[in-house]
Amino acid sequence: MASDRLQRRLAELDWPTPALDQPELAPGQLWRASWHETAGLVVILGNPSGRTVNVAAASANATGDDKTLVASTGNSMTPTVWAGLTADIKTFTLEHRITDLTAKDLGAVRAVVAGSAPGHWAPIVDDLDDRALVRAELADRLEKLAEAEWIPKTDTAAPRLSDLAKKSGMTASRLGTELHISPGDARRLLQEKREPTPSEVGILTSLFGTTPSGAMELDADLLVEMDLPEFRSALERRAHRLHTGDTIASRRTFAASMTAQAARQRETGRRNWRALIREALHED
Repeated sequence: MASDRLQRRLAELDWPTPALDQPELAPGQLWRASWHETAGLVVILGNPSGRTVNVAAASANATGDDKTLVASTGNSMTPTVWAGLTADIKTFTLEHRITDLTAKDLGAVRAVVAGSAPGHWAPIVDDLDDRALVRAELADRLEKLAEAEWIPKTDTAAPRLSDLAKKSGMTASRLGTELHISPGDARRLLQEKREPTPSEVGILTSLFGTTPSGAMELDADLLVEMDLPEFRSALERRAHRLHTGDTIASRRTFAASMTAQAARQRETGRRNWRALIREALHED
């Protein structure tokens, strides 16, 4: 009975409730960010720029240095914001919003970031200070989030497939026959509208005597929209369903399919990538 009364009492208390949503990004929002094995809390400091947004590290522990302060939020949570630990991270690393800082406390955080106001704690002057370990761990997480990427790096030293094909007189039709794909798919490969698969890379290397560049040309606006937190959950479900949980492979193949789909359309002007992505993920 005592346990029942305690449960009823706890249910009556006004606990802070996290938002757990994916709204448009805006300064002052507190998010959980994660990518692969790294996760942490971040406060958005400014509006996103392309695929990145400037953030400060945050934690739930009430400890910090001379550039750290405890902030008030709209749902009574009080995160500790390490204003001395900032970075530009990719928007696709943002998982869900937890709450928003009050306008007053966002201003206070920005003042500490700018160096025009002090934090709530004394500076760390000794490596044996326990706070130094906390700061180092938060800095490491933020650095890993800043380095996260799913787009393949271009090997500038590798020859482009289109150049190798042109030099050898390889047509899309013949390339399709060699790779056992349709001429249209071979044409998209030559135009770098999709990446070659690992097995195709082996055949291409055998055909041309060298490994061609595997990077595909992706529309910058497509990347900005794909990276929005709104699409993260659907893309992760797609990764588990089609790519054994490989989120990078899932994003790359989805980007290639969106690029191929757009190439087949005859409309001119700027594409509404967000609507196209929503439609494609809904159909999945």
